[in-house]
Amino acid sequence: MQESPSSDRTPHTDGESHGGYWLTGSSLEELERLPWEPDAAKYSLNHWEQLRDVTVGRMQSRTLPPEIRMRWGRLALVAISGKGKSQTPQETVIDSARVRAYMIQEFGASATDEARNLSKLCSDVSQSAGMSLEAVTKLAEDWKSAPRETWLALRRIKNMLTPLLPLRSLLTDGDAACQETRAWLDILPKLP
Repeated sequence: MQESPSSDRTPHTDGESHGGYWLTGSSLEELERLPWEPDAAKYSLNHWEQLRDVTVGRMQSRTLPPEIRMRWGRLALVAISGKGKSQTPQETVIDSARVRAYMIQEFGASATDEARNLSKLCSDVSQSAGMSLEAVTKLAEDWKSAPRETWLALRRIKNMLTPLLPLRSLLTDGDAACQETRAWLDILPKLP
């Protein structure tokens, strides 16, 4: 029996098992159910990381149809959210921004698809910066002599903004979040 592209089987990734299996031969449909199972709250960081790695790889596979790749991308975002309890909110935004920006680049922006909503992505990134654009601009002027914590904070901001660079041409004038993001992207070269 021939499998559909959506039942693309996933190889075993590291020998760790969960409930008799962990990703071994799992289809997209099976993996889409995993985060909602009662045991999902007990998944280790390693489980979420494996799921993220597999789903990001499938999302980028051009041998699969776009609608299947988008499902893999949405599942990657769920896995990133699952990892969230083991990392800082900014690390989660960085990871999420990469996936969301890729999906927008590949499949287009969509106001109705949370994963591909450009305005929401821009808003999430700017709100997660932890400081105003003006403060970051001022700190960026002399980051080399700033305390380590300051340049690390600036580096995290740069890591959140970098995935948005390829989307610059999509940032429209009529959207406040997109306009603000353009201003953030202008200071990107000044950040460590």
